[in-house]
Amino acid sequence: MFILSIVLGLVFAKVESVVRNETCPVVAPRELDWKEMDGTWYISAIATDLDVQGDCAMIIFDHQDTLGVSIRWISNNTVFYYNGSVALTPDPNSNSTGGDLLMVTYNDNRTETYSFLDISYEHYAVIFACYDNNDGNSSTYEIWKLTRSPHLKDLDATKLDQAIANYTLQDTPFITFNNTEDTCRINRSSQLDSSALIMASAAAIALLRRMY
Repeated sequence: MFILSIVLGLVFAKVESVVRNETCPVVAPRELDWKEMDGTWYISAIATDLDVQGDCAMIIFDHQDTLGVSIRWISNNTVFYYNGSVALTPDPNSNSTGGDLLMVTYNDNRTETYSFLDISYEHYAVIFACYDNNDGNSSTYEIWKLTRSPHLKDLDATKLDQAIANYTLQDTPFITFNNTEDTCRINRSSQLDSSALIMASAAAIALLRRMY
């Protein structure tokens, strides 16, 4: 099984997913390696409807953990979490090339499916989700810029921006994070609180638009 942990420090920001006047781009299929994705990824920037309250944000993968997925964030020395499961599913655009999508199913039965615009397992990754809107001429999407180190390196920043520009998404408005060793530190004495996190992503927003 695969674990995904998102850890958020404490600062207030409102992040929005993005609507554009085009349908979703077709992302080039990419085969993913679970084991190579293991470990900590820092979120350098994000464009999503997730209501972020963090100075630091990170994602931790562990394909051997039986929990599946755990989203965690920190407030007043308390770690909050929201659980689910993660799996790789075949990319319908891959045909015989073996492409994968990252499918996250949360405990409230909500499912998100992400593709990777690019990934270098030792350095950076760009996660992307997109849903066509009911008008047939526009789409709603979200992007996550991830890096292996807390501080965004110049070369990684260039690679991230190029991956996004390859799909003409370079005008995306992002919220950035102040990732450092101090802002991302979790004290072992931190308490746990299992209060539910309402994570309104591009997928959830798109589904609500279809329902109402």
